[in-house]
Amino acid sequence: VQEEQPAPVVVVKKPKKNPAPQPTYVAAPEPVEEEPATTQEEAPAATQPSSGSGSSNLDADQQKALDLHNEARKAVGNEPLSWDDSLASGAQEWADHLAQLGSLQHSQGEDGENLYMGSGSNPYSSAVEAFLSEKSQYNGEAISGSNYMSFGHYTQCVWKTTTKVGMAVAKDSSGASWVVARYQKPGNMIGDKPY
Repeated sequence: VQEEQPAPVVVVKKPKKNPAPQPTYVAAPEPVEEEPATTQEEAPAATQPSSGSGSSNLDADQQKALDLHNEARKAVGNEPLSWDDSLASGAQEWADHLAQLGSLQHSQGEDGENLYMGSGSNPYSSAVEAFLSEKSQYNGEAISGSNYMSFGHYTQCVWKTTTKVGMAVAKDSSGASWVVARYQKPGNMIGDKPY
């Protein structure tokens, strides 16, 4: 008898407005009640990116997740993403936190961020498949403060100015996988389109 798996959970945050050419920093974080589809975090120190077509440092599920991102990006005419170890490291810290917390909450950094919680043996690719499944809800419109909830994960995955991704997984005591995907540059900018 096959045990029924619980449905995966994804959380969308409110998109950010288009940033100024130079980054600006504010003393207070954004209000918690307005969760953007992506969050942003200070730029990491030196990164060790890998090729958008693959990396020998990735396991099979990580590679599949990167490939799924890049297939979706190619389908809309956007350049492939490369895997970024620094983004993955920051994502691991947050995934560990979420697994202990037992709740999906976005960090308040400056990187783009997609979150996922589910079960199964391939958490990286399962998360990306869930993000990309929102494509059917996106009709080519510009991002606004009210229209992103049903497709914000998809649009972050394919965002035209995003060039790097790093992902991480943490398991909780029940065996559920908490997945954090981080993106640079972040997507879902209000008033703009992903492609």
